Amino acid sequence: MITTPSEIQTLLECCICCDYLTDVRETPCCHQLFCFACIQSWLTQSASSCPRCCSRILTEQTLLTNIVIQRFIDNTQFNCPYRLQGCSIKVSRSDLTQHKQSCPYSPDNLVTERERKLSELRLKLREYSDAKIRTKEKDTAFYDLAKAFHDQQTYEEARQCLKMIKGTQNTFDVMILSARIEQDDGHYDKALQIYTDVYLKAKSNAQRIELLLASAQIHLKKAQFTEAKEKFIRALNLLPHNDRSQKKAEIFNGIGLLAKKCSDVRSCDFLFHILMLSILV
Repeated sequence: MITTPSEIQTLLECCICCDYLTDVRETPCCHQLFCFACIQSWLTQSASSCPRCCSRILTEQTLLTNIVIQRFIDNTQFNCPYRLQGCSIKVSRSDLTQHKQSCPYSPDNLVTERERKLSELRLKLREYSDAKIRTKEKDTAFYDLAKAFHDQQTYEEARQCLKMIKGTQNTFDVMILSARIEQDDGHYDKALQIYTDVYLKAKSNAQRIELLLASAQIHLKKAQFTEAKEKFIRALNLLPHNDRSQKKAEIFNGIGLLAKKCSDVRSCDFLFHILMLSILV
Protein backbone atom coordinates (compact mmCIF):
# COMPACT_ATOMS: atom_id res chain seq x y z
CA MET A 1 0.00 0.00 0.00
CA ILE A 2 1.34 3.44 -0.97
CA THR A 3 0.92 6.29 1.50
CA THR A 4 -0.29 9.48 -0.16
CA PRO A 5 1.16 12.94 0.64
CA SER A 6 -2.11 13.95 2.28
CA GLU A 7 -2.00 10.88 4.56
CA ILE A 8 1.59 11.70 5.56
CA GLN A 9 0.55 15.26 6.25
CA THR A 10 -2.26 14.04 8.52
CA LEU A 11 0.21 11.94 10.51
CA LEU A 12 2.26 15.07 11.16
CA GLU A 13 -0.64 16.95 12.72
CA CYS A 14 -1.26 17.23 16.45
CA CYS A 15 -4.65 15.74 17.32
CA ILE A 16 -5.15 18.32 20.07
CA CYS A 17 -4.64 21.58 18.17
CA CYS A 18 -5.13 20.01 14.69
CA ASP A 19 -2.12 21.99 13.45
CA TYR A 20 1.30 20.76 12.34
CA LEU A 21 3.45 19.37 15.14
CA THR A 22 5.77 21.74 17.00
CA ASP A 23 8.42 20.61 19.49
CA VAL A 24 7.30 16.99 19.04
CA ARG A 25 6.58 14.73 22.00
CA GLU A 26 5.67 11.04 21.82
CA THR A 27 3.63 9.17 24.41
CA PRO A 28 5.22 5.92 25.71
CA CYS A 29 1.82 4.24 26.05
CA CYS A 30 0.42 4.43 22.50
CA HIS A 31 3.24 6.31 20.70
CA GLN A 32 0.95 9.13 19.62
CA LEU A 33 2.63 12.40 18.62
CA PHE A 34 1.69 15.79 20.08
CA CYS A 35 2.99 19.33 20.25
CA PHE A 36 4.79 19.71 23.59
CA ALA A 37 2.71 22.76 24.56
CA CYS A 38 -0.53 20.93 23.71
CA ILE A 39 0.18 17.73 25.63
CA GLN A 40 1.61 19.72 28.53
CA SER A 41 -1.61 21.72 28.78
CA TRP A 42 -3.69 18.54 28.43
CA LEU A 43 -1.90 16.77 31.26
CA THR A 44 -2.35 19.76 33.53
CA GLN A 45 -6.12 19.75 32.99
CA SER A 46 -6.99 16.03 32.68
CA ALA A 47 -5.46 14.18 35.63
CA SER A 48 -2.54 12.78 33.61
CA SER A 49 -4.54 10.67 31.17
CA CYS A 50 -3.42 10.09 27.60
CA PRO A 51 -5.75 11.83 25.10
CA ARG A 52 -5.41 8.88 22.72
CA CYS A 53 -5.56 5.69 24.80
CA CYS A 54 -6.64 7.17 28.17
CA SER A 55 -3.66 5.62 29.96
CA ARG A 56 -3.29 6.94 33.52
CA ILE A 57 0.48 6.41 33.69
CA LEU A 58 1.30 9.32 31.39
CA THR A 59 3.14 12.28 32.90
CA GLU A 60 5.16 15.15 31.49
CA GLN A 61 8.34 13.39 32.64
CA THR A 62 7.53 10.18 30.73
CA LEU A 63 7.00 11.95 27.41
CA LEU A 64 9.58 11.09 24.74
CA THR A 65 11.32 13.65 22.55
CA ASN A 66 11.07 12.43 18.95
CA ILE A 67 14.01 14.13 17.23
CA VAL A 68 13.65 12.15 13.99
CA ILE A 69 10.06 13.24 13.42
CA GLN A 70 10.92 16.80 14.40
CA ARG A 71 13.71 16.94 11.78
CA PHE A 72 11.40 15.44 9.20
CA ILE A 73 8.74 18.06 9.93
CA ASP A 74 11.24 20.92 9.85
CA ASN A 75 12.33 19.90 6.34
CA THR A 76 8.92 19.03 4.90
CA GLN A 77 6.96 21.33 2.59
CA PHE A 78 3.41 21.68 3.88
CA ASN A 79 0.23 22.86 2.21
CA CYS A 80 -0.95 26.21 3.45
CA PRO A 81 -3.67 25.73 6.13
CA TYR A 82 -5.88 27.97 3.98
CA ARG A 83 -5.70 25.72 0.94
CA LEU A 84 -9.47 25.23 0.91
CA GLN A 85 -9.85 29.01 0.69
CA GLY A 86 -7.66 29.07 -2.42
CA CYS A 87 -3.99 29.21 -1.39
CA SER A 88 -1.83 26.75 -3.37
CA ILE A 89 1.53 27.59 -1.76
CA LYS A 90 3.64 24.97 0.03
CA VAL A 91 5.93 26.20 2.81
CA SER A 92 8.40 24.68 5.24
CA ARG A 93 7.41 24.28 8.89
CA SER A 94 9.84 26.98 9.96
CA ASP A 95 8.17 29.50 7.61
CA LEU A 96 4.62 28.39 8.24
CA THR A 97 3.79 30.80 11.06
CA GLN A 98 4.97 33.81 9.07
CA HIS A 99 3.11 32.64 5.97
CA LYS A 100 -0.15 32.16 7.90
CA GLN A 101 0.02 35.77 9.04
CA SER A 102 0.66 37.16 5.55
CA CYS A 103 -1.39 34.70 3.48
CA PRO A 104 -4.02 36.60 1.46
CA TYR A 105 -6.45 33.73 2.05
CA SER A 106 -6.34 33.89 5.85
CA PRO A 107 -9.69 34.85 7.44
CA ASP A 108 -8.42 38.25 8.60
CA ASN A 109 -6.89 39.09 5.22
CA LEU A 110 -9.98 37.89 3.37
CA VAL A 111 -12.11 40.24 5.47
CA THR A 112 -9.71 43.10 4.77
CA GLU A 113 -9.70 42.34 1.04
CA ARG A 114 -13.50 42.13 0.96
CA GLU A 115 -13.79 45.50 2.69
CA ARG A 116 -11.34 46.98 0.18
CA LYS A 117 -13.36 45.61 -2.75
CA LEU A 118 -16.60 46.89 -1.28
CA SER A 119 -15.10 50.36 -0.81
CA GLU A 120 -14.05 50.39 -4.47
CA LEU A 121 -17.48 49.20 -5.60
CA ARG A 122 -19.29 51.82 -3.51
CA LEU A 123 -17.05 54.53 -4.93
CA LYS A 124 -17.88 53.36 -8.46
CA LEU A 125 -21.58 53.32 -7.60
CA ARG A 126 -21.42 56.98 -6.56
CA GLU A 127 -19.41 57.88 -9.67
CA TYR A 128 -21.79 56.12 -12.06
CA SER A 129 -24.83 57.63 -10.34
CA ASP A 130 -23.50 61.14 -11.02
CA ALA A 131 -21.83 60.48 -14.38
CA LYS A 132 -23.21 62.09 -17.56
CA ILE A 133 -22.89 59.18 -19.94
CA ARG A 134 -25.21 57.46 -22.40
CA THR A 135 -27.94 55.28 -20.93
CA LYS A 136 -26.63 52.07 -22.53
CA GLU A 137 -23.12 52.54 -21.12
CA LYS A 138 -24.47 53.47 -17.70
CA ASP A 139 -26.81 50.45 -17.69
CA THR A 140 -23.90 48.14 -18.50
CA ALA A 141 -21.86 49.69 -15.68
CA PHE A 142 -24.71 49.29 -13.18
CA TYR A 143 -25.32 45.69 -14.26
CA ASP A 144 -21.63 44.80 -13.79
CA LEU A 145 -21.67 46.53 -10.42
CA ALA A 146 -24.77 44.59 -9.38
CA LYS A 147 -23.00 41.32 -10.23
CA ALA A 148 -19.94 42.40 -8.25
CA PHE A 149 -22.03 43.33 -5.19
CA HIS A 150 -23.88 40.01 -5.53
CA ASP A 151 -20.56 38.13 -5.55
CA GLN A 152 -19.64 39.92 -2.33
CA GLN A 153 -23.03 38.97 -0.83
CA THR A 154 -23.98 42.63 -0.44
CA TYR A 155 -27.51 42.14 -1.69
CA GLU A 156 -29.11 45.49 -0.87
CA GLU A 157 -26.52 47.40 -2.89
CA ALA A 158 -26.86 44.87 -5.70
CA ARG A 159 -30.60 45.61 -5.78
CA GLN A 160 -29.86 49.34 -5.77
CA CYS A 161 -27.68 48.95 -8.87
CA LEU A 162 -30.40 47.04 -10.73
CA LYS A 163 -32.94 49.76 -9.91
CA MET A 164 -30.65 52.30 -11.59
CA ILE A 165 -30.87 50.48 -14.95
CA LYS A 166 -33.15 52.44 -17.30
CA GLY A 167 -32.86 50.66 -20.64
CA THR A 168 -34.59 47.50 -21.79
CA GLN A 169 -31.88 45.92 -23.96
CA ASN A 170 -30.84 43.28 -21.40
CA THR A 171 -34.10 42.77 -19.52
CA PHE A 172 -33.70 38.98 -19.44
CA ASP A 173 -30.21 39.09 -17.88
CA VAL A 174 -31.26 41.78 -15.41
CA MET A 175 -34.27 39.74 -14.25
CA ILE A 176 -32.16 36.59 -13.91
CA LEU A 177 -29.64 38.43 -11.75
CA SER A 178 -32.46 39.93 -9.70
CA ALA A 179 -33.90 36.45 -9.07
CA ARG A 180 -30.50 35.09 -8.01
CA ILE A 181 -30.02 37.99 -5.60
CA GLU A 182 -33.39 37.27 -3.97
CA GLN A 183 -32.71 33.53 -3.91
CA ASP A 184 -29.28 33.90 -2.28
CA ASP A 185 -30.72 36.40 0.21
CA GLY A 186 -33.33 33.82 1.28
CA HIS A 187 -36.35 35.53 -0.33
CA TYR A 188 -37.50 32.37 -2.07
CA ASP A 189 -41.06 33.38 -2.91
CA LYS A 190 -39.89 36.58 -4.56
CA ALA A 191 -37.22 34.71 -6.50
CA LEU A 192 -39.79 32.16 -7.71
CA GLN A 193 -42.07 34.94 -8.93
CA ILE A 194 -39.23 36.54 -10.89
CA TYR A 195 -38.24 33.19 -12.42
CA THR A 196 -41.87 32.67 -13.45
CA ASP A 197 -42.07 36.13 -15.04
CA VAL A 198 -38.77 35.84 -16.89
CA TYR A 199 -39.70 32.37 -18.21
CA LEU A 200 -42.14 34.11 -20.56
CA LYS A 201 -39.23 36.10 -22.00
CA ALA A 202 -36.97 33.10 -22.61
CA LYS A 203 -36.00 32.66 -26.26
CA SER A 204 -34.49 29.18 -26.18
CA ASN A 205 -35.02 25.83 -24.51
CA ALA A 206 -31.60 26.16 -22.90
CA GLN A 207 -32.77 29.31 -21.10
CA ARG A 208 -36.07 27.68 -20.14
CA ILE A 209 -34.27 24.64 -18.69
CA GLU A 210 -32.02 26.88 -16.57
CA LEU A 211 -35.05 28.72 -15.21
CA LEU A 212 -36.93 25.52 -14.44
CA LEU A 213 -33.93 24.03 -12.63
CA ALA A 214 -33.42 27.19 -10.58
CA SER A 215 -37.09 27.14 -9.59
CA ALA A 216 -36.97 23.42 -8.78
CA GLN A 217 -34.03 23.95 -6.43
CA ILE A 218 -35.98 26.59 -4.53
CA HIS A 219 -39.00 24.29 -4.26
CA LEU A 220 -36.69 21.61 -2.82
CA LYS A 221 -35.44 24.02 -0.15
CA LYS A 222 -39.03 24.90 0.71
CA ALA A 223 -39.96 21.18 0.86
CA GLN A 224 -42.47 21.74 -1.97
CA PHE A 225 -41.82 18.35 -3.53
CA THR A 226 -44.78 18.27 -5.93
CA GLU A 227 -43.79 21.63 -7.46
CA ALA A 228 -40.14 20.56 -7.65
CA LYS A 229 -41.12 17.33 -9.41
CA GLU A 230 -43.17 19.25 -11.97
CA LYS A 231 -40.26 21.61 -12.74
CA PHE A 232 -37.71 18.80 -13.10
CA ILE A 233 -39.98 16.83 -15.45
CA ARG A 234 -40.67 19.92 -17.58
CA ALA A 235 -36.94 20.57 -17.84
CA LEU A 236 -36.32 16.94 -18.79
CA ASN A 237 -38.98 17.10 -21.51
CA LEU A 238 -37.31 20.16 -23.07
CA LEU A 239 -34.07 18.29 -23.73
CA PRO A 240 -33.44 17.00 -27.28
CA HIS A 241 -34.07 13.34 -28.05
CA ASN A 242 -31.09 11.12 -27.10
CA ASP A 243 -29.49 14.01 -25.22
CA ARG A 244 -26.32 13.04 -23.34
CA SER A 245 -25.30 16.44 -22.03
CA GLN A 246 -24.15 17.48 -18.57
CA LYS A 247 -27.47 19.29 -18.21
CA LYS A 248 -29.34 15.99 -18.36
CA ALA A 249 -27.10 14.62 -15.61
CA GLU A 250 -27.88 17.73 -13.55
CA ILE A 251 -31.61 17.12 -13.96
CA PHE A 252 -31.21 13.46 -12.94
CA ASN A 253 -29.23 14.52 -9.88
CA GLY A 254 -32.06 16.85 -8.94
CA ILE A 255 -34.63 14.08 -9.40
CA GLY A 256 -32.50 11.75 -7.28
CA LEU A 257 -32.23 14.34 -4.52
CA LEU A 258 -35.98 14.88 -4.67
CA ALA A 259 -36.62 11.14 -4.37
CA LYS A 260 -34.32 11.02 -1.34
CA LYS A 261 -36.07 13.92 0.37
CA CYS A 262 -39.58 12.86 -0.56
CA SER A 263 -41.54 10.97 2.09
CA ASP A 264 -44.28 9.85 -0.33
CA VAL A 265 -43.24 6.35 -1.48
CA ARG A 266 -45.53 6.42 -4.51
CA SER A 267 -44.07 9.73 -5.62
CA CYS A 268 -40.56 8.36 -5.22
CA ASP A 269 -41.47 5.29 -7.29
CA PHE A 270 -42.91 7.56 -9.97
CA LEU A 271 -39.68 9.56 -10.13
CA PHE A 272 -37.66 6.36 -10.35
CA HIS A 273 -39.72 5.22 -13.35
CA ILE A 274 -39.23 8.61 -15.01
CA LEU A 275 -35.49 8.26 -14.55
CA MET A 276 -35.37 4.72 -15.93
CA LEU A 277 -37.51 5.56 -18.95
CA SER A 278 -35.33 8.55 -19.75
CA ILE A 279 -32.20 6.41 -19.65
CA LEU A 280 -33.72 3.79 -21.93
CA VAL A 281 -34.97 6.30 -24.52
